[in-house]
Order: sequence, then structure tokens, then C-alpha cells
Amino acid sequence: MERRPEARAFKIEDLLAEVRLGRIRIPSFQRPLSWDRKDASKLVDSLYRGYPIGTLLFWETAAEPGEMRFGSITVTAGGRTDALWVVDGQQRIVSMARILLASEADNDAFALYFDLDRIEFVPPPSAAAQSGDAARWLPMTEVLDSERLFQWLMAKSSISKERRDRAFQLGKRIREYDIPAYVVRTDSEEILREVFSRVNSTGKGLKAPQVFDALHGARTHSRPATIKDIVTELEPLGFGRVEEQTLYKLLRVLQGVPVIQGGSDGPLRLSLGEAEQAYRQTTEAAKRVIQFLKEESGIPHYELLPYKQPLVTLGKFFSHHPAANARSRDLLVRWLWRGALNGSHQGDTVSTRKALDRIDPDNEALSVQRMLDMVKQKPDIYPSATEPFNFRYSASKLQALALIALAPRDLESGKLLHLGEKADRLFDQEIPFHQVLAYKTPTQNGLYLSAANRLAHPHRSGGLRRLLLNVADPAVLVSHGITDVAMQALRDGDAAQFLILRAEHLQRHFERFFEQYARWDEPDRPPLASLIVSDEEE
Repeated sequence: MERRPEARAFKIEDLLAEVRLGRIRIPSFQRPLSWDRKDASKLVDSLYRGYPIGTLLFWETAAEPGEMRFGSITVTAGGRTDALWVVDGQQRIVSMARILLASEADNDAFALYFDLDRIEFVPPPSAAAQSGDAARWLPMTEVLDSERLFQWLMAKSSISKERRDRAFQLGKRIREYDIPAYVVRTDSEEILREVFSRVNSTGKGLKAPQVFDALHGARTHSRPATIKDIVTELEPLGFGRVEEQTLYKLLRVLQGVPVIQGGSDGPLRLSLGEAEQAYRQTTEAAKRVIQFLKEESGIPHYELLPYKQPLVTLGKFFSHHPAANARSRDLLVRWLWRGALNGSHQGDTVSTRKALDRIDPDNEALSVQRMLDMVKQKPDIYPSATEPFNFRYSASKLQALALIALAPRDLESGKLLHLGEKADRLFDQEIPFHQVLAYKTPTQNGLYLSAANRLAHPHRSGGLRRLLLNVADPAVLVSHGITDVAMQALRDGDAAQFLILRAEHLQRHFERFFEQYARWDEPDRPPLASLIVSDEEE
């Protein structure tokens, strides 16, 4: 740009005067409005309390005559050379206009009143509430113009001095609030599009766990004092680095709030004691889940979880039932694997909430039965050894677990690899499921991309095929799901036949392995103790 943007500040009353005059315009490349009344209420509350609400960015240039709509407000604007096109701040400007400029107090979906007793912004009170005490509820449409506010107060002859003072204070704070802004002057719309793109895409906002830690961690003297502390405390368990976002979801659930923070909900706020307890409780629940996953469920590492949602659900269960009996734990293994195989654990908000709602804090057996009921549908087919292998997807992670279950051995030393248990560095730096055979032509893409062409083995110089051809111990080959016949095909140079034979063998292993954990055909009866009714309960 030839000229630097002008930095200035707009008082709210001056800014909205420009809206009325039609000087402020919305460019065609602006995003659709996404705020609702709850968002707008928080904005006005920030104005009242003097909180920062961000910086506005305008493009000053010419504008044709036109009609603009801000909710219930219509502005007929004439042509002008100094129009202010909103580059950043559309949601804020439109919300303020709809709340403060509407012609009728209740005429807009964003309409708000100020409760002069409770000192808070509220939706329009009922007709009965207003008729019962009209001097309590100040319509925000009366606030921007000091004369109009004075007339409203004069009409309320019985209003107390305390309410009157609060009304005047509100009006003054809203009208005189200064919003910082930059005004860009350029003839190029392309430059403005680039500015808009950068303003709305650059930088990294704080994620929900970071916001929670910023609000609570600094005040907490005990440990863990942040979500990151919990991650660190879990690492010695050899399960890898659990994501902060997953642990924050678990923390929310254990505090009895929705697992997903809504866009307009704001961060979870706790007292100092509550925050300390929340961090400890989340840590203990996560430790119990990790122990269950590693020792009973055949899942040795966080990166091998087909879906992450079960960690949150199991965290809630074990928080309420830390000493769950062996039968319940056995049934939970089935729940975990069935949901992974049929996709019930994929983690959308609705399914996650349903799963969490199935957990009864006072009834362990009932909780498990309800959870099992959500995953009862057996899939028509299991993940196939002939499908493309991609570790980012759940089906391939299920196959990876089956490959690890074969107890793979090092192709050179013959020693157990312990993939997943003590291989954090492998998972952090590279996924240790490498191709045996390289492919060079599109016609080879089928089985060459599948699990049949993968070994649960770290990469070695020279490639895995070379190592395989030098293996003399049949037990090492068996540990990688390779039969003698398949190995002979590879030695004979028939790579295609090797992949076909290995795929057939692995498919049989996959199906046995998945059935071993899911146990679809076995009865899911609860523990016998839960079925016994004492004499007092009869």
C-alpha cells in the first residue's frame, strides 16, 4: 500500500451515527453473520464493563447508493466517496446496530434490556414482568441517545435514585466507549481482499485447553496445574503423549458440563479449589483408563486408539466406578472393540453425549449394559487386508493392532520389538509400519498399498525386503504374518503372489483377532452380584 493505515478510535455513538448515515458498508466478500443474541449480549456487556472487544478495520473508498439491512434496521444510503467498508468487525458492528438502533424495543431478534436491579443484560422480559415493574427493565434502544434516555427516565416517575444512577452510568459507558480502528485507503480491491484474508486466517488463537489453563493454572499451587502437566504426568505410563484436547474434554465431563464447549459458551470457570480438584480428578481418571487400555484391551499406545472418544467415556466411567469388578471390565473391553469396529466411537458430538449419558454414577452394571446397547450392531465386514493402509484412519489402526498382536520380532536380531509398549520414540518420529515392497507402476497400486505390504517393524537401511530374504528363523516370519509358502514366492521373485498369499493369511488373522476382543456371539450378562437382590431390597 502507498499509504499506511490510519489508526484512530470511534466512540460507540459516533460509530453508530456513521451506520445511520450509510457511511459504513459491508463488502460482498465478507462472511455471513454467525452471531446470535447470546454473542451480542456478551459484546454489550464487555462495552459496559470496559473490556477490550478487538480492533476494527475499515477500507475507505467510494460507494454507490444502496440499501443496507442490519436485522430489523434498514438504512438507505446515498452514494459517497468516503464510505467505510468493513474489513474486520462485521459481527460487532451489526450486533451493536441491532441492539442500540432498532426502532422498537422488542423489534429485533437481538433485542436486549438492562436489568437495573441485577445489573445484567437480558432478553425482552415478559409483558407481565414489564407491567409489574416497568422501571426495572431499561430497553437498550433508549441508551444511545442521552436525551431519549432522559425522557424514558422521566416517564418512570416512581423510579428509585439507585436505578436512575445505574441507567445514566450505563448510557455514559456505552456511548463513550472507544473502539480502536484502522482505516485503510487504497484503490485496489485486491489489496483489501488480501488484507481481509490475512486478518481472518493468520495467527493461531488459543485452543480451549490453553484458555482454561490461562484462567486457572496460574492460580493453582498444587500439581498438576495445567492440562500440559497432566500430559507430562501420564507419560511415564508408556502410553505416549495424550492430546491436551482429549484431556480437556475429560475434565469438562468430570465437572458435569457438556463435553464440547459451544461457540458462545465461553471458557469453563472454576474456583481455585475446584480447579485444583479438576486437574487431580482428570489425572487419576486418565491413569485408570490407560491402565485398562494397555493391560486388558490390547491397545498399548495412544496413537493406536482407532478413535479417541472412548478415552473420555471410559474416564467418566472409571471416575465413578474406580474399582469396577472383573466382569464389568471384561464387558467394557467388548464395548471398546465393538464400537471401534462398527464406527460407533467415531466421536461426533451427538454420539459422544449419548455414550456419556449411559453412565450411571450409582450403578456400575447398569452403566455397562447401557453402553453395550449402543454398540450391539455387528458390522457386515471387518477391515480388509486388501484395502489401502493409511495410519490416519481407524480401519488401519485396527489392522496395526492386529499386526502388533502377532508379537513381531526384529528381522535381524530375532528379538521382540515391543512396539507400542516402549516405543514412544518410534510413534513420535515415525509410524513403524513400513512397506516391504516398493511399487513403480499404477497397476501395482492394489495390494502394494495394503496391509499385506506392511510390516510392524522400524525402517532399516536397504529396505525391509532385503532383511526378509535373509531371515532363516521361521518364528520371525510367523511373527509378521508371513507363511512359508508366501516367503517362498518372495524368494522366487514373485512379489505379486507374495502379497496375495500374505493378504489371505492376514485376513484370517484379522478376523480371529477382532472376534477375540469383540466377542459378538457371547452373552453380555452383567456380573452375578448385580443380579442378587438382598432380603432388605425385596
